[in-house]
Amino acid sequence: MVQQAKGTVILLLIGCTVTISCSNSKKNMPMIAVDAQAIPMIHTVDASTLISDSGITRCRVEAKVWDIYSNNGDKYQHFPEGIYVERFDSLFQVEGSIKADTAYFFERKELWQAIGNVVVKNAEGTVFETSELFWDERVPPGVVNAFYTHRLVKITYPNGTVSYGINGFKADRSLNNPRLFDYSADLIIEEESPDSIQQKTVNRNNEPLLQ
Repeated sequence: MVQQAKGTVILLLIGCTVTISCSNSKKNMPMIAVDAQAIPMIHTVDASTLISDSGITRCRVEAKVWDIYSNNGDKYQHFPEGIYVERFDSLFQVEGSIKADTAYFFERKELWQAIGNVVVKNAEGTVFETSELFWDERVPPGVVNAFYTHRLVKITYPNGTVSYGINGFKADRSLNNPRLFDYSADLIIEEESPDSIQQKTVNRNNEPLLQ
């Protein structure tokens, strides 16, 4: 009995020593602050997916990196290494595409922000080039606020005509008949010569820009 009691006391002393040692070790461990909002909820690499609205496929998205964050419950998506988006009409025909170096999608606002070498193409083949572009998915068809930017934009039409919005533009979701802010335009004029057709680019004041 005495030996058993001694063994029990020894085990208790060992347990206390280990507990105190662990407790002291924890006290000496450095505390590292982690910002949960800086860590994506979902991280996807080499993503390619279709996005539907009311059961109808509306977009195809391709991205090398696709991160989803939650900022106090307000979700947003980040595409830090480039994005390519194709938009479809109700017949699943491609009606436009967007390509950019990086992009954000704010889910609550249903708002896209494309940044860096943004290239947009509509169904008619008109190409828009700018450094930043916003796309508001909530804007209904026909309303000229679906796409907009206040950055310089270059618009190249299928016939070769080029227009510039010095302070950006806005357009409906089909990107037809864009409204340019402080615009200038280049026109392709063909002049016949004995040997070939010479092309001159002039602005709206009929002054040659390139020759």
